[in-house]
Amino acid sequence: MRGTEQIQDTKTNAEMAYHRLRDDIVSGELAPGMKLKIDLLRSRYALGAGPLREALSRLSGDHLVTQEGQRGFLVAPISIEDALDIGRMRKLLEAEALRLSLPNGDDHWEDSVVTSFHRLKRVELRNNQGIDEMAEWELRNHQFHEALVSACNSNWLLKMRQLMFDQHERYRRFSRMKTVTTRDIHLEHKALFDAAMDRDVEKIVEQIESHIQGTTNAVVKALTDNKACLETA
Repeated sequence: MRGTEQIQDTKTNAEMAYHRLRDDIVSGELAPGMKLKIDLLRSRYALGAGPLREALSRLSGDHLVTQEGQRGFLVAPISIEDALDIGRMRKLLEAEALRLSLPNGDDHWEDSVVTSFHRLKRVELRNNQGIDEMAEWELRNHQFHEALVSACNSNWLLKMRQLMFDQHERYRRFSRMKTVTTRDIHLEHKALFDAAMDRDVEKIVEQIESHIQGTTNAVVKALTDNKACLETA
């Protein structure tokens, strides 16, 4: 019985380590290219070496962490080329997930889309955009996009879409730290919501492709500007 409890604790700690590391990588708290030394991570997260190594292996499979042979783990680097490729793939996967989701959406799906949009809207229409508000916006934004595709009946498509969403989110957060947005993101989300409520598949595909491309463009600008600053420093 004791052994079973220890195994369960290890699994729980590994899951905790995975989510905390993932969140810190996606948010930029752990910078691209940073060495992820086990001793440093143990101190930062107050978790054991075993769960941390298991989490790092999972994150390597998610392409958020890279492993250099016996040299250990690094936060995956970022680049303009990678950002463009991720943006292209996210457009393809998100569009296909929406094509399958909208015709399958039932009352529960519609309620989920309506609720998540209105929660997102409340955050986006506030004047205060401090750290707490940005954290809430990230959550509400994720919930809205998840709700839109939640009636998609392809599990593999949803898994691949989630992988690209996470990768794109990492780049998007980087661009938000480096640039001031000039887009009206709320209007873009409103257009997605209206198309979803109308069950207009072609319209929502057009809107999501434009929405994702706008993010990719902002990311490329941020990376280009950041590279120029580093070269002149």
